[in-house]
Amino acid sequence: MKRIFLFFFCFLFLLTTTANANQPTKTEATRENLLEDAVIDLLQPQMYVAVKEFYGTTYDKAFQCLKVVDIKKLHHPGSWMFEATLEGMTYSGAHSPPHDIFTVTVKKVGKIIIGF
Repeated sequence: MKRIFLFFFCFLFLLTTTANANQPTKTEATRENLLEDAVIDLLQPQMYVAVKEFYGTTYDKAFQCLKVVDIKKLHHPGSWMFEATLEGMTYSGAHSPPHDIFTVTVKKVGKIIIGF
């Protein structure tokens, strides 16, 4: 009887944990959200360069709560030059401190990416 109960409990636990993992989010995939995610994805390497300069390493460091604070065109509206300010909170290990807020400004002038 204990084996049947244990098997049933394990099956029920497995079913409830995997059923909720694939639920859609309530956030709508608007054009603005998609573009912000694309900017974060493309400029995330510059965030890690700033972390490496601050901590001396990127080992065991990751980001959460990444967001685009500001993004603007430089010079004139048709140019390919921009300046983006990204912000994120660092953590190490299992979301353990230090929790530092990093704000990185990346400027693209021509084909060169400057600063953070």
